[in-house]
Amino acid sequence: MARILIADDDSDYLAAFRKGIAALGHEVETATGGDAAVARIQTDSKGFDVVFLDFVMADGGGLSTLHKIADLAPDTPIVVITGRAEMVDSPLFQKGMRRARLRLSKTTKLHEFDKIINDLLEIE
Repeated sequence: MARILIADDDSDYLAAFRKGIAALGHEVETATGGDAAVARIQTDSKGFDVVFLDFVMADGGGLSTLHKIADLAPDTPIVVITGRAEMVDSPLFQKGMRRARLRLSKTTKLHEFDKIINDLLEIE
């Protein structure tokens, strides 16, 4: 079981993603924006095994939040996700988000997210 932080300002997606990842047996915490995600990283004493970070958020966008989280928790894999199909192949998403371990579309299937978590943590 991994401890996961999901940061997304889309409350419907956040609730569904949280429910799905929790159903896979992982412990899930959420943040409703970039600033909230950074605050969770700063104040959580247990730490997180993986962070899923939305690329576009109203408070604290993905790029600046990615760098803040990577500086605070350099060993924690960060996976940047986006629901904007036009962004997936953009240079900003692909090259500007280099500190992210992976960059994925929100349409990625739940079983694929589970495999990604397991691969990142080398869980069998």
